[in-house]
Amino acid sequence: MIDPLTALSVASTAVSQIQQLLSAGRDASSAIAKFAGAVSDINYAAERAKNPSIWKSLTGSAEAEAIEIFTAQKRVQEMRQQIETMIGYTYGESGLNEYKETLRRVKKQREQTAYRKQEIKEALLVWTIGSLAVLAGVAGLAALIYFLGVQQGKW
Repeated sequence: MIDPLTALSVASTAVSQIQQLLSAGRDASSAIAKFAGAVSDINYAAERAKNPSIWKSLTGSAEAEAIEIFTAQKRVQEMRQQIETMIGYTYGESGLNEYKETLRRVKKQREQTAYRKQEIKEALLVWTIGSLAVLAGVAGLAALIYFLGVQQGKW
């Protein structure tokens, strides 16, 4: 998973490649897959922004991230319309349906792999920090009890 601005850059590059390949009458499936991946990343970032993790809430500006995501989504909508128009003219209705199926497939694949991996990393980070905080609290409490016992002459 990449940030929305990087994904937007990837999408823009993919659209240029798609235009060149389609105008040359060549297969544009790899460029379409790149575009689909970038779109999927932007949509995932928008979903994550609705319910940010604790770590994300403590760092960064929510407003700046929201603006980045909104801008990226609007640009991607324009790019998607361009691509659909090009594919419709080049391959007809069946090509357009195939393109939309490719988008669905890439989105599903990314949800199952890349996004899940990112969620696991974030969960591990939160649990590790939480566990360390609890252990530090227990150690501090044990040290307090020990020093109180020493002071009272019980140890």
